[in-house]
Amino acid sequence: MGEIYTFIDLETTGLDHENDQIIEIAAVKTDLEREYGRFQTFVQLDEGCELPNFITELTGITESELHGGTYSFFAVGALVKFFAETTVVAHNAPFDLSFVTGRAMFLEKFVCTRSLAKLVAPTESASLKDVCARYGIELNGHHRAMNDVLATIEVFHKLKPIADYRGIDYRNVVVNAPDRPLKYVPYGAKIVEVA
Repeated sequence: MGEIYTFIDLETTGLDHENDQIIEIAAVKTDLEREYGRFQTFVQLDEGCELPNFITELTGITESELHGGTYSFFAVGALVKFFAETTVVAHNAPFDLSFVTGRAMFLEKFVCTRSLAKLVAPTESASLKDVCARYGIELNGHHRAMNDVLATIEVFHKLKPIADYRGIDYRNVVVNAPDRPLKYVPYGAKIVEVA
């Protein structure tokens, strides 16, 4: 058995980890050859909070679906337990981890596939949609957590061998670009500045 990775994706009410909330979590644990488990849940909004219309339009998630979800504290706790002792992989890891690591303490190992895509092809778009299109990866139901996780696994399958062959350091690395400056830096991350 090789290294175990847990691919995660969160859908949220917005981009600000200090003021917005998680609404959906998905994760898949794998060694890239075999799947060891999946985790998926809707997350209830805090009392008095509403799901913005643009988020429903983007994700297809409705407020009624969230009513049966898990409370945020328990959902994040379950996710942290699920990914314990694995390398966490996310497309735009600083975003996802900003919502998790405040409750998940120090995260020792992670890979950001958005940063990996930028390191492999610095002049190309690193959005999940564009990376999938560039490498012929199917992305159905974009902005639903499990669909994005499954696409991210395929992106990592494509980019990891390229980065390994070129000797590109991508573990615990986040890319800071003028067009997309970092809003959150995971603890222990190495920042690579790109033009």
